[in-house]
Amino acid sequence: MLGKELSAGLGQAIIVENRAGATGTIGANAVASAAPDGYTLLMGTVSNIALAPSFYPIKYKPTESFTPISMVASVPLVLVASPATGIASVEQLRAKLKQAPKGSYSYSSPGVGGPQHLAGVLLGKQMGTELLHVPYKSGGAALTAVAGGETQVGFAGIAAAIGLVQAKRVTPLFVTAGQRFPQFPNVPSAPEAGLPELDVDNWHALFAPAGLPAPVRAALEAAVNKALQSPEVKKQFESLGAAPTGSTGKELAEKVTAETARWTKIVDDNGIKAQ
Repeated sequence: MLGKELSAGLGQAIIVENRAGATGTIGANAVASAAPDGYTLLMGTVSNIALAPSFYPIKYKPTESFTPISMVASVPLVLVASPATGIASVEQLRAKLKQAPKGSYSYSSPGVGGPQHLAGVLLGKQMGTELLHVPYKSGGAALTAVAGGETQVGFAGIAAAIGLVQAKRVTPLFVTAGQRFPQFPNVPSAPEAGLPELDVDNWHALFAPAGLPAPVRAALEAAVNKALQSPEVKKQFESLGAAPTGSTGKELAEKVTAETARWTKIVDDNGIKAQ
């Protein structure tokens, strides 16, 4: 969706090459080893940039192997509960967990080491308990597990959850952002729910290989930020549960450093291991 506007701004065709696998680290490795000429870029995420060092034997270093260009989107999650639990608010979840033995409540995620997994770890700590993590092979499967009562709760992408929320097959409890999200105007933000530590953003950002010449970096940064102002791009992002953000390369570099340090500490403090 960003490619069309970027093409117009740069006067260059944009070809998107999806290199799936290992939470995006395969694509990140490819970009890290590419020539720093501005023609090979990475759409990085919190998973393959900030979380990957804790879970995968990656060859690249998030803070050294790339030239940060710009933030692209903020992509919060939503915590949903199975209707079978009777839980309709964070307060009710807290009360149920307080009465239940540790590990008796489970949450689903698309796999080990992703933001949904770690959000569940943080949720358990904030609630003074431990939740049983049940990883699935995809976000859709993890969300379906909550709807079907296989797990009591789960974190999901907003766009993925909308249909099930509208069908009342899952109940939204809060979004992992500092403010409410347009698709769920009646669902509290993490701070409103009394869970400020649950500010978990599955962010997306644009990177180039390390060593990119400054003029090329500046041109790409300007083009990305201009593209993100397009009403069409904003509308498409919102439909996917994302908020276009944009930033300078310096701001993105600072975010990568902070996010990598934050998640590494959370993983280490909680003894989380790749399974």
